Amino acid sequence: MLRLFRFPFALLMSVLLLVPVAGQEDSSLGVVVPRKSYEPTVIAVPSFGKDEGAPVQFDTIARVVRRDLQLTGFFTLHPDQNAVNRLNMQDVHNQRVNIEAWQALGAEHYLMADISRPNATTLRARVLLYDVPSGKMVLSRYIDGNPEDVRGLGHRIADEVVRFTKFTEGIAQTQLIFISEQMPGIKEVYLMDADGYNPRPLTRYNNICTSPAWGANGTEFYYTSYHGNRANIYGQQLSSGNRWTIAAYGGTNHSPEGNSARERLVMVLSKDGGSELYTARRDGQELRRLTETKATEGSPCWSPDGSRIAFASNEAGGVQIFVANADGSGRRRLTTRGSWNDAPAWSPDGTRIAFSSRIEGRFDIFTISADGNPDSVRRLTIGQGNNESPAWAPNSRHLAFSSDRSGRWQVYMMLDDGSNQQPLTSSGRNTQPKWGPLPAER
Repeated sequence: MLRLFRFPFALLMSVLLLVPVAGQEDSSLGVVVPRKSYEPTVIAVPSFGKDEGAPVQFDTIARVVRRDLQLTGFFTLHPDQNAVNRLNMQDVHNQRVNIEAWQALGAEHYLMADISRPNATTLRARVLLYDVPSGKMVLSRYIDGNPEDVRGLGHRIADEVVRFTKFTEGIAQTQLIFISEQMPGIKEVYLMDADGYNPRPLTRYNNICTSPAWGANGTEFYYTSYHGNRANIYGQQLSSGNRWTIAAYGGTNHSPEGNSARERLVMVLSKDGGSELYTARRDGQELRRLTETKATEGSPCWSPDGSRIAFASNEAGGVQIFVANADGSGRRRLTTRGSWNDAPAWSPDGTRIAFSSRIEGRFDIFTISADGNPDSVRRLTIGQGNNESPAWAPNSRHLAFSSDRSGRWQVYMMLDDGSNQQPLTSSGRNTQPKWGPLPAER
């Protein structure tokens, strides 16, 4: 985010917009609060069967699948789990699926699975998925996983369900990095699964880290650390923990953002006076200055193909989102309304940019088309505290963000229409999420 430095820094964020009536357009702003555009379908997920070789904790798999599907916002679980289990047991006993009974129960999808362990290194699920209204089986396959990772097998099953029913990529196998403050004044980079489980620290400076970002197809990450009383940018391998310095110039070095297509980083450096945008290789070499203005530039992010960069600047008097080519040319203003827009995040499909906006003293999440059409602005959060740092999931259908609506900053996720807002973290103070790539892209 665009930064003005106090102690140790302050985040300068988002945009002043008037609040339109939900579902209506304010003609002075061209801002629409959309109605819910997703209609979740009812899915029945009974307890899974198992053979003698299945691990003791095999029943965790069905619970993981249910939570994953509910988090997507694409599904609602059938409200009577006991009835779902009873009807499933009847199907197993009769060795046939009673579609009429599932239709009468009100299920639209029916997922059943048997868990086995065919060998020492494989945990296997035989998965059957039915579209209940049509009575058709839409998925029948074996899905394998690691016996030491029963939750991982549940995530794989959930992603297959999403793919075969909603025709989009599931995100249950993805991960997020974020900044977590578990002790006052100590902020480290953390990693967690997409459902909020298994949070663990990636840095251990006992100081302040900020602005984490993914790089190299999810195998490494970048961040700013204030250890040594200086704001420097570092890179770190996810698996080994090996670390290297990217930028340690005089002044401040912050807000790195990587792009795998270009194999370069964009970052904010003040080594030449003002806060300007620079790009470099992942090792910090081949440094190139992109901007040279009297304004404060910050919060850079790449377009997916690496051809453009969106960023925040106070060049226009307030704080607005700008877009420029990757070499700094072709600079143009994207947002034209309000006085404080910040923290742009480009959707992986390249069509939209999410950003934070200040409204009557609070921050909310908005999206705008990548071409800057003012009529495309959509508000995603409203009336629930401050909401900042939007980050797209790799399927461009979900966003993570941080919010203080519960009284303490936590990481949440939602659909791209603002619906199905659910917390992913609950312990400590957690901010600045960044969503990692799909497993196939790692």
